[in-house]
Formats: sequence, structure tokens, C-alpha cells
Amino acid sequence: MYVSGKLAGVTGDRVKYIRNRAFGNFYYKDMILNYLSEYGEANRREIDEVLLDKLSDVLSEPQKRTKVRNLIYAMSKKDCTIKNIGSKKIPRWVVTAAGRNKLDANSN
Repeated sequence: MYVSGKLAGVTGDRVKYIRNRAFGNFYYKDMILNYLSEYGEANRREIDEVLLDKLSDVLSEPQKRTKVRNLIYAMSKKDCTIKNIGSKKIPRWVVTAAGRNKLDANSN
């Protein structure tokens, strides 16, 4: 059972509450875009390293990896903010023009 933020403040479980609460997908997507913007490209291992410890502790390790896979899929196929310049087996992700526009919009 997990408590609400207000109840966590009263009971002293604030840290546990924050670690169990999931952030919105936009938060994770922005982290990926910022990493790619800073370093030019990333493979899946690097994206995992950026995100896995940020995902809710409620999720198991396989669920976290599935979440990252779904974020990458959404960013590449739906949002078109990243693209794979590597192979399907060994992807290398980079920011697209749409991704740069999103980063620029977020920085203003």
C-alpha cells in the first residue's frame, strides 16, 4: 500500500513517497533529450543509466526496462524527437530537429 503525498508528510514517509511516485513521461523524455543534446548520441545502455534509477521503486527491473523501451519508441515513432542512426540490433540515438525545437521551447 502506498500513501498520498499529504499523508506522507504527516507520517514522515516523504522520502519513500517521492521514490515510489512516478514522474510524468515528459520528465523522462526531457532527460533523454538533454543527454542527447549534451553528448550528441547515446546507445541503449547509456539511456538506461540515465533513467533506470529515476523510475519509481514500485517497478521491478524488467518493468523499468520496458518503460524505457516504451519511452524510446514513443520519442522515435510518435514524437519524432529522436532517431536511430545505428542499426536495429545496435541503435545509436540522436536528437532530431523536432527534438531540438522542443529543447529550445523548454529553455525559454
